[in-house]
Amino acid sequence: SLLNKIDRAGQQLLLLKSTNVLNDTFRIWHDGPFGTISGFRLGRTPECPVEWDEINAAWGQAALLLHTMAQQCKLNFSAYRLLPMGSHPRVADKRGTYDLFGPVNKLWGSAYDKAMSVYLACLKEFGDFARARDLAEGQQQLFEFPFAIEGDKVGNYTIKLSMLNKDTKWTKALKLMLADLKVALQWMIQRDMAGQQKAAQSQMPSLAQEGPTHVPAA
Repeated sequence: SLLNKIDRAGQQLLLLKSTNVLNDTFRIWHDGPFGTISGFRLGRTPECPVEWDEINAAWGQAALLLHTMAQQCKLNFSAYRLLPMGSHPRVADKRGTYDLFGPVNKLWGSAYDKAMSVYLACLKEFGDFARARDLAEGQQQLFEFPFAIEGDKVGNYTIKLSMLNKDTKWTKALKLMLADLKVALQWMIQRDMAGQQKAAQSQMPSLAQEGPTHVPAA
């Protein structure tokens, strides 16, 4: 009926608005050498030793955002799971669960390194999913991260926090990772906008077909 079609179109517009909320809620930006998400800095430098509470909060936001994006796209990560838990996010594989929060000692930070590498792998898998979807839909420009992800590296900077990696380089890797995450979010929003607008338009009633018909008097 006419009312049902209008209602379905309205629901599509609500979905569109909820998708755009992600862009406002999880604002990804930068502050000097730091990438930021929701106002929290991710990383630390000798000149600016960011507190672990802030780093943990940033990781919590990053985990929640990527988890939400995957759910929105109905993507199940092949080997890992993201477990957003506020400022105490975790990741998991078949072997166990790893804490994506500190404080961390560089001498004993292998589990933290594992957790960050797992997150990066999930982000890369989302990027592969986006590229495959673009290809399937015949898009002329296929999705691509601005900073390539290979293993534990993003843009040739390792994400691992070890004795061999200086804090400034670790922070640089995290900044590039957030840049990739932002591009992935923008891709998802654009695809959802296009798909939902198309669906809404197809469900909007045609007045010529649905409206009252004027019957001339005999």
